[in-house]
Amino acid sequence: MKALSIQQPFAFEILSGQKTIEVRTWDTLHRGDLLICSSGKPAFSRVEMEEMEEEYGCTFLYGHALCLVCVTEVRPVRRGDEEKALVDEIDIEAYSWVLEDIRPVVPFPVKGRQGLFEIDDALITVSPFQYDEPVVVKGGTLAQDLGIDFSEWHGRASEILLTEEGEPRIHVTWDSLSLRSMPLPVIDKCVKEGFDWTGVLLRLHEIDHAEARDTWDDVRDAIENIEEEHSYLFQ
Repeated sequence: MKALSIQQPFAFEILSGQKTIEVRTWDTLHRGDLLICSSGKPAFSRVEMEEMEEEYGCTFLYGHALCLVCVTEVRPVRRGDEEKALVDEIDIEAYSWVLEDIRPVVPFPVKGRQGLFEIDDALITVSPFQYDEPVVVKGGTLAQDLGIDFSEWHGRASEILLTEEGEPRIHVTWDSLSLRSMPLPVIDKCVKEGFDWTGVLLRLHEIDHAEARDTWDDVRDAIENIEEEHSYLFQ
């Protein structure tokens, strides 16, 4: 499999579907699947990267394979490519790599190299869940630390993370209905113990595909309302 190493946060922006054009100073004949990997070094300072993580609600992985994309076209840049490339200006002598069909993979360490390089196909496992896909927690899924049964809670799958033991976990952000039904003692315990009460890390086999029940605006409104109505929990 051909692979390309890209600095964070740009690699994450491709993974999350925000960035669908990658601008490069060089052309390529490659078309089809391409493994997007994050570089070991970020594009900006540590402080700036931390601010972006907070803005995006994620934790950037460095030096890892992140997703597969399909390179459908490589051409000289055109006026208007800036929006899909997430840049303010584009070098008129550069090339736009048009990326489609984004598929997250279970992350694994990759030592980046310049240009396109080869990765063993056997290392690549495509995630069964797309980024931002609605999911539901399967029955019998318990959070031992929180003392709560998450069965039938709904949310959206976001990033895939690896535990210290190398086990892949999906971060699920709860939807607005699940947030509003969350018991206050659970929220209180999460806040006091430093857990994220708006989502949870789950194993791949603990969630299933579902239909969306709300929008991201509904989620943001639910979080804001809970924090306002029960501000004493967050002091």
